[in-house]
Amino acid sequence: MNIPSLLSLQWRGMRRDEQMASLALLIGVVVTTLHRQACGVDALPATGLLASDTARVWAYYGATVLLFGLLPALVIRVLWKDALADYGVCIGDWKFGLRAIAVLLPVISLLFLLPAASMEDMRATYPVDRAAGDSLSRFLVHSAGRLLLFYAAWEFLFRGFLLFGLRRISGDAVAICVQTIPSALWHINYPAGELYMSIAGGLLFGWLALRTRSVLWPLLLHAGIGVVTDASIILSL
Repeated sequence: MNIPSLLSLQWRGMRRDEQMASLALLIGVVVTTLHRQACGVDALPATGLLASDTARVWAYYGATVLLFGLLPALVIRVLWKDALADYGVCIGDWKFGLRAIAVLLPVISLLFLLPAASMEDMRATYPVDRAAGDSLSRFLVHSAGRLLLFYAAWEFLFRGFLLFGLRRISGDAVAICVQTIPSALWHINYPAGELYMSIAGGLLFGWLALRTRSVLWPLLLHAGIGVVTDASIILSL
């Protein structure tokens, strides 16, 4: 019997939740790799409509929505016929979520983000759109777009699609750890401090998503970290 036949038999012998978890993990790894290698600001051609840095940043955010947001959402709704709410697309425990952000964001900012603003590798990387530092209006537009496009799609993939998709067969702890792997590996070649913090962040955001049963609160915390980082760097220039 050839390998495709063996794989087909193996797939048919799996329970539906095992098939779903396996497919979720495979999709997560593929879209993360594709996004990192082909859709980065530096990877997009600096010609035509993408001639400016700002245009490439918005195209990058758009690619993030397609790969990290739309594709997993279609798998959930069309292929699996599940509700998006089962993958954290809901308000969840908003009281705990608000309290968590109110405590965690100031602590993370004071201990890590403000000191990081003086590091040369961080200053060379952020803000992603350098024009965001030209005026308050540019900063606000950039931050809003980053939240609504990049961070929303990012958290839906890792803390929604992967985390809630894996926990059915692995349990919460393993699911949190597994979804942290591709999200952390995506940060390779970014500043070393950010790479290591992405591991802690993946664990923290995963825990917060499960605790609140929603991707909204890790999304807001993650976006808040991004805004504080950008603002700290801009103000220190």
